Formats: sequence, structure tokens, C-alpha cells
Amino acid sequence: MGKVYFHVDVNSAFLSWSALKLLREGQELDLRTVPSVVGGDEEKRHGVVLAKSGPAKQFGIHTGESLFAARLKCPQVIVTPPDFDFYVQNSKALIAILQQYTPDVEQYSIDEAFLDMTGTEALFGPPLEVAHALRRRVKRELGFTVNIGVAPNRLLAKMASDFTKPDKVHTLFPDEVPQKMWPLPVRELFGVGPSAARKLTQCGMLTIGDLARAERSTIVAMFGARGDTLWNYANGREADPVTKQQTRDNTYGNSVTLPQDLTRPEQADATLLALCDSVGRRLRTDGKTARVVAVQLVDNAFRRTSHQTTLPDPTNATDRLYEVAGQLLRQMWPQRPVRLVGVSAEKTGADNFEQLDLFTNSERRAKKEKLDHTADALRRKFGSTAVTRAKLLTPETRAPAALSAAKQRDKEK
Repeated sequence: MGKVYFHVDVNSAFLSWSALKLLREGQELDLRTVPSVVGGDEEKRHGVVLAKSGPAKQFGIHTGESLFAARLKCPQVIVTPPDFDFYVQNSKALIAILQQYTPDVEQYSIDEAFLDMTGTEALFGPPLEVAHALRRRVKRELGFTVNIGVAPNRLLAKMASDFTKPDKVHTLFPDEVPQKMWPLPVRELFGVGPSAARKLTQCGMLTIGDLARAERSTIVAMFGARGDTLWNYANGREADPVTKQQTRDNTYGNSVTLPQDLTRPEQADATLLALCDSVGRRLRTDGKTARVVAVQLVDNAFRRTSHQTTLPDPTNATDRLYEVAGQLLRQMWPQRPVRLVGVSAEKTGADNFEQLDLFTNSERRAKKEKLDHTADALRRKFGSTAVTRAKLLTPETRAPAALSAAKQRDKEK
């Protein structure tokens, strides 16, 4: 057998994990069985739906819409706030199990990962049997369900895992592509955003099969180099790596796919602050500081850019990380709308120290350090939402900030 990949995706991750937390705390109602969503502050009508239950989906509620709009569709919907710390615990528990099946685990986001299972048949058995055993184990040991896609490359594995849910295993091998993938709407192809889907449908390409059967040169003429990638994806081929995120030792990073594309850098400020706050908190927890700050952006054409800078003095202070990240963000803001923002702190160590000079306001810095550590302590004791920065509470920034605090990708090594 050739290459074999699994794509493991937690079913309605934030909703499932919130439901699990409440059940462990003694609540009898399982939120997964009723119309429910994970979201922000509903009273001020600026919260956004971060995750939804299956019953909520039946009312037409979708991720990214306002809680106000969700309640118009389903007045009885139950809203629960996110708990990112608990989400991270479950994510790490899942990855720990996956690493028992292969050393090649690529965490794609907080709730999904790719496994290179090539050559493991002698250890665990046929891939389909292993996938079902893994699915049952996660449900039994962790209390939530996953979908698993089995395929010869990451692209097809990811597409397969998104077939019928929840708690399912699906295969998508090349001979199955015409039957299983081509009939799907073109918008469901990985990498096809709303604008690309509109353009394709306007040209009569309604399904993935229509795109696959089109002339390659036609798609390239429509989308440039990205068109070549989409045409290959439609035909089940990875024209470029679907995930292969580079991870480095001593790197702490988070990123978030936004509920809507942003056109101006100031629209990303609250999200950036939430990401820096999380990165700084984890650095402080581990007693580390960073010498390099990096910002990553992905635009709505899936072009990824990044800028980084080396600090004159290492830091783990949220305000300093945010200050530097904000400068980088503005330097690199692309012409096209942005769909993903990421921040990472690199070249970290426990032996870094800050060189003071006569012009350093040490008293002000000490106060900020004390505030950071006090906020960290309160969050550890009372939960991740116990302390929130004022900037994240303004009406203009609440929704993206809430999302970034919840949907960040944990790449700590």
C-alpha cells in the first residue's frame, strides 16, 4: 500500500468541549442534544457564534453570524461562553492519543490534525480498521467524537473527514473521487472561498466535478497561479502542501481564521491583542521570554505572508508583544482582504534578561509586569474569562476578539 493519511477532526469542537465541561460540573443537560451555541456577550448584541450543535444547525444557525441573528432563528437556543483553557486541555489530550499511532502528527488547528499512517499496517492493522478503533477510543477516553478521513494525501483526507457527521470514518481514494467528491458543490472544495465560488458558478461550474473537467488553462486564466492549485485540488491532487505548517523549537504561536475578511489593519487590532495576550501568558507560565516576534497573515486568495523582528531586549509582556506585532501588521498589510492572523514569539529561553539603561522607565515596566502576573493568577484560579482587557470589550472589536481568544492554534513546542 502507498501513502496513507488520516485527517482527524473534532465534531463541533468548541460546542462539544463546552458541553463536556458542563456535564463534568454536574449539569444534566448535554448541550450537544439541544439547540445551543458557543458565543460571546449576547446582551450587547455584539457576540458571534463560534460553534453550534447539530440541532442548532437544523434551524439554519451558522458559525460566524451574530448571536442576535441566531436567536431570531431559534428563540430557545442556549448560549454558553467559550472557555479556551479547557479547549486547549482537550486538544492536547487528543494529540497525545494521536501520537501513540504515528510520530508524524501535524496539528492543523486546535481541533484537527493530520496523521501520516504510511507503513503502520504491520503495527496496527488495515487503515480503515485503525481509523474506527481510533474514533471509538477518543469517544471512550475523552468523551467527545471525531470524524476521520482516510486517503492517500492530506487534501483528500481532509475532504473525506468533512463528509457526513458526527462520529464517522470516510475514505477518499483516487477511484472514489468521481463518485464521492465531484458531485459536491464547488464551494465545498478546500481552498475555494465565497468569491471564488461565485465566480466559478457564474461560469457554469456548479460542482467540484465541473471544475475538475474544465480546461486547466481556463481556470488559470480566471485565478492566476491559484487557479492551477484549485484545478489540481478538484482532481484530487495536492499541487502544494495543504497544511505543512513549519514548527520550530522554542516557539509559542497562535493564529485565528476570522469570521469575516478584514480590509484595514485597525480592524485586526483586537484580534492581535487577544493573540499576544495568550502568547505572553504561556511564555510567563513557562518562565520564558522571547527575542523575536513574528506576524503571519493569509489573504482571501490564500496567499500567506509573514514579517518578523528581533527585539533589542527579550520580553514576555503582553503590551510589548502587542506593540511590536502591531507595527509588523501595518508594515505587511496586503492589498487583498485578510482572512487569518497569527502571532508567534520565537527564540525563547529562560536565561534571557533585559539590559536596562538610564532612560528606561523601570517603574512603569514593573507595574506592567505585575499586572500581567496578577491577571495570569486570576485566570488560573477563576478561569480564562476572569480578566479581560478593556480593548476587547468595545462594541467594534468584541466579535473578532472573542473569536481569536477561542480559535487560536496552539503551536507550542
